[in-house]
Amino acid sequence: MTGRRTRDLSRSPLLPAASAARYAGMPPPAPHTEAGLRSLLARLTAPAADISTVAVGHSRDTASRTAAEVFTAAWQAAGGTVVAVVDWPERAASWLRPAVRLTARSPDAWVIAAAPLGWAQLSRRLSLSTDWDPHRTFAFPPLEPDADPDSAPRP
Repeated sequence: MTGRRTRDLSRSPLLPAASAARYAGMPPPAPHTEAGLRSLLARLTAPAADISTVAVGHSRDTASRTAAEVFTAAWQAAGGTVVAVVDWPERAASWLRPAVRLTARSPDAWVIAAAPLGWAQLSRRLSLSTDWDPHRTFAFPPLEPDADPDSAPRP
């Protein structure tokens, strides 16, 4: 038993084309800020959070990749453990590979730095195919809280 919920295998893991098109006008990820990094670290290290292991996910643009690298270094410097760093493209056939890699080591939380469309697609795959918990997912500020125009799972 994997613990995964029963999935409707007839549902496509991809956003419908009309939903995906709503992301076309969204700006690309902006570079992270020190304030954003501090805020993210504060939420993850709050006593009630009880988080020691994270999986870090990022899209392949420069701003997201850099944010993930900076977060990973800061998290490890603070004594936390990064169990995976996973990237993904803005367009893919199914996003299954990065979804499985993000969840394989059962982290306490996920940290995301990503472009909105790729994240919307990946979060849909995570919801449909893994034990991912959106309530244990944290993102750099540009994704929070209103980047998703179609009510897909948000970090």
